[in-house]
Amino acid sequence: MTKDFAYRFCIFILVLMMQSLNAKSYIISPLPTPRQEMLDIDADPCNENCLWDLYYSGKLFSFVAKFDSRIKDQDLRAKLAETLNTLGLFMRDNFFEKIQDSKKIRIALMVPKDIVGRYSAIGINTILAYLTSRNITFSFEVFDSKNEEAQNIRQTYEEIKQKKFNCIVAMLTTEGVENLLKESSISLPTYIPTVNRNQVGLASIPDKLFFGGIDYREQIGILASLAKDEEIVEYDDASAIGANLALLAQRENFHIISQETITNEKAARFSQEIKNQEKKLAGRSVLLNIPVIKTGLILPQISFLEDKPLMFLSTQINYNPSLLMLLKPKDRENFYIINSIGKTNSYLLEYGLLLGSDLQYDWVSYSIGIGTEMLFLKYADKVSKYFSEVLENSQVKYHSKIYKTLKNNFEEIKPEELLKNLQKQKELRLERLKMLEEQGEDGDSKEILHQEDDEGEEHEDGAYRPEDH
Repeated sequence: MTKDFAYRFCIFILVLMMQSLNAKSYIISPLPTPRQEMLDIDADPCNENCLWDLYYSGKLFSFVAKFDSRIKDQDLRAKLAETLNTLGLFMRDNFFEKIQDSKKIRIALMVPKDIVGRYSAIGINTILAYLTSRNITFSFEVFDSKNEEAQNIRQTYEEIKQKKFNCIVAMLTTEGVENLLKESSISLPTYIPTVNRNQVGLASIPDKLFFGGIDYREQIGILASLAKDEEIVEYDDASAIGANLALLAQRENFHIISQETITNEKAARFSQEIKNQEKKLAGRSVLLNIPVIKTGLILPQISFLEDKPLMFLSTQINYNPSLLMLLKPKDRENFYIINSIGKTNSYLLEYGLLLGSDLQYDWVSYSIGIGTEMLFLKYADKVSKYFSEVLENSQVKYHSKIYKTLKNNFEEIKPEELLKNLQKQKELRLERLKMLEEQGEDGDSKEILHQEDDEGEEHEDGAYRPEDH
């Protein structure tokens, strides 16, 4: 055998081997995909009291590992959903038994379309998203009461009962709830996603009536605890929600030195008034009881000021992704928002977005989702929960948290970190004022205080125009 022949033979064998390998490249590996599993290394059983002890002692991994699929306590299941979201874990699909078609739920949506407007579509989309994501048989119908007059509310409620629906989601205002209680006997489980129980001035609530509105009083209270003795400049809105927030702020222990209602016209002309606002804003905190559009108009103007506010505070009214698009990161520095929307099942989130319901940022959608699940679980006690919130005294109990804005998203911030940032801002401001005072003694303060902003040019009228920003 010549050397040339041996060389060609080796090449030929190598080519065959490569072809053989390539020929099998399309075969799917028989190995299962990786998965996370919580192993219980302790053989001792753990009942409901044991699980509560594990949860409250912070032993979350043990809490998940010890959780038994036969546990029926809905509060514990809610804590399981909350813990899984926190840890980024998932239970296997068959951990809880699936609901049977024989337990078909019949759910009605009652809406006064002339009053709630576009929110009627949000109600329809969210309920359909939830029920569809559960892959069950259900019956769903919308009943329009037109308005919230007592007679219309009563007739609509009676119609739902005559058609033998199991439960009702009623998108009413406070006035609508009061008329419902005056004219109708609450015989079906009825959930009000748009009103908080604190807004209803009744000492006694029917056993089958539940509320899901977020607690703006609690959110304002959290902001008041953060502001403490800070001097506050308050901007309010003329809408119903703006007026309610202003009233709640008035009842809290805010040290308000200035209060102003921002109309649409005033927001549009804010650049012309910014110099008049500068003196009262300098080194103080701003409470924003205005919606995201007005916030997007006035904050860029405030960012031009040489001596800026220490921080901006707001409730759920500004927890909106539009805020991230309307304002540059530098315009929303030290901006803190209270948010009560928690995490939910990612599968449900996707269904909601497909149907036009945002359970991540729209609190009404989120509240409707919670209520739909609460009503659904009455007919399916052996399924996992998508939401971690529980009922307390006929009201959904939300987990309100503080968020700051990053470049493209919101991020939770702990109160102690916020207060640390605030103290740092105060120290920096004092250093800057001291520096200006020292330079002023040398006759240079006038030049420094009237130095023009790098990003804009000051005009003859002393105001900055929007195109400069």
